Amino acid sequence: MRKISPRGRRGGGVQELDPSPVVALLLFEAADCLMALPASEVARLLAPESHAASAGHTGASEEWIDLEEYFTGRRSEGPWLRWGRGKRSAWLRVARVVEVLPCAIRALAPMPASLRAARGAGTFFAAGVRGDEVFLLMDPARLANRPEGLPT
Repeated sequence: MRKISPRGRRGGGVQELDPSPVVALLLFEAADCLMALPASEVARLLAPESHAASAGHTGASEEWIDLEEYFTGRRSEGPWLRWGRGKRSAWLRVARVVEVLPCAIRALAPMPASLRAARGAGTFFAAGVRGDEVFLLMDPARLANRPEGLPT
């Protein structure tokens, strides 16, 4: 009987397990594009109609950003995600939530400088692949829907 070591075995040769760090990404659709956020930065999910009911409870300083409207000028009908990192937070409206995707950090590619110069592209800092689809890793702290950006 062959013993399989923690290093793994494929066929007759030994193959090292991938030691690169993995991050869980929340994959969602907005502005006809797949986007992602670190799942650890998403605290809540609200139904599409919840904005009006919740706006009074979270305070007037809370950001509510419809990503569809931000990038395309069209309003979305999808759910709201509560994003937070340290003292920064915002509600982000997306078209739909797709899945939580484990992704090796080394599998993400930095955004090319030519794409970062495009309107709104500075919000993204990396791209990844899910099957045949490409997704953009978003940093909501870079959203600039107000002159001073998100609350600090």
